[in-house]
Amino acid sequence: MLILKRYSIVGALIILCFFSAFIALCNGLLTTIQTNRLIQKENQYAYTNEVLVTIRTNQEIFPNTLSQITRSVDVCNVYVENMTIYFEEIDSVYRPDVILCQNEKLSLPTKREISGIPDGSIIAALSNIGDRNELSIHKKIFSVFETLDTDKYPFTTGLFVVNANDYFEVFPDALCDSNTVTLRISSNENDVYLAYSNIKNNLTDLMPKAEIYNSDIVTTESIFQSILSQENLISIGLFLFALINTIIISYYWVAVRRREIAIRKAFGASNFSVITLMASELLRLIGISAFFALAIQMLVWITQGNNLDMQGSLTIVIVLLLSIVMAVIIAMIVPVQHILQIQPSEGVKL
Repeated sequence: MLILKRYSIVGALIILCFFSAFIALCNGLLTTIQTNRLIQKENQYAYTNEVLVTIRTNQEIFPNTLSQITRSVDVCNVYVENMTIYFEEIDSVYRPDVILCQNEKLSLPTKREISGIPDGSIIAALSNIGDRNELSIHKKIFSVFETLDTDKYPFTTGLFVVNANDYFEVFPDALCDSNTVTLRISSNENDVYLAYSNIKNNLTDLMPKAEIYNSDIVTTESIFQSILSQENLISIGLFLFALINTIIISYYWVAVRRREIAIRKAFGASNFSVITLMASELLRLIGISAFFALAIQMLVWITQGNNLDMQGSLTIVIVLLLSIVMAVIIAMIVPVQHILQIQPSEGVKL
C-alpha cells in the first residue's frame, strides 16, 4: 500500500501495536463466547431455588437423626453438605452430592430422567473411570448407575451423587465429634422454605435445644463473570497500551508530515479534508492489524477443535468494528490538534 511505502516505520509500528492488541482481544472474545456457552449449560441444569440450612447443637448428630429430621419432608431434594468421598480405584478425594431426601428428579445432564438412585448405586462424572461399571469403598461395591458426559458438560467433572444411607454405611464416623451439620434444600418445582419449615419442626421435636439457620444460595452464574475473565482483562490492557502507543506515534506521524499538510492547505485543502485523509490512512492500518489478528486467532481456534456459530461470529465482528472505530477516534485526538495549528505558509518555510 502507498501509505506503507511512504511511512513504513510509522505504519509498521501502528500495525504491530494493534496486531498484538487485537490478537489478545480476539482471544478474549472467543474465550468469553466459549465460557458463556458453558455458563448457559450449567445454568440450565442448576436448581432454580436453593437454601442452605445450618444445624448447631451441643450434642453429637448421628446419621439416623438426619433421617428422622427429614422423615416428613415430601417436597424438594435435601443434600448433606461438606461430605468427602474416595474410591479405591481412583487416587483422589471428592465432595459428593449426598442425597438425604429426594422428592423430585435430579437436576443433572443425564441421558434419562432420574427420579431416584437405587441403593448401592452412584452417579459418576469422571473421565478417568473409563468403562467401569463398579467402584468400591472399604470393600463395598457401588454400581455406576449413570455416567455424565464430562466433555460435553465439563462443569460436572468430579461429581458423584450417592444416597445418604449408602454414604453413611461406608463412612459411619463422617459426623463423629461434629455438632454442626449443613443441609442444602434444592428444587425446581416446589417451595424450599416449606421443606425447611418441616425440617425445623422435626428438629424442634427431636432436639429442642438445637439451633437452625437458613440462607439463600445463588446457583446461576452471569455472563458478566466470563467477561471479567483474566484473558479479557489482559486483552483490554493490551488494547489500551496500543492506543497510548498509537497516540504517541501519531504525534510523530504529524510531525514528519507537517510540510505535506501545509502544502495541502496552501492548495486549498480544508482542515476537515486533511483530518479525514489521515483518519482514513490510520483506519486502514488498524484494519489490517485487526484482519490478520482475527484470521490467525480463528485458525488457532479451529485447529483446537472449537467451532463458532453465527451469533458468536456476529458478536466478534461487531466488537472488532467498534474497537477499530474507537481506536481511530482516540488515536486522532493529538493529530487533529496539530493539524488545526499548521498554517499554509509553513509549506514554503520548511
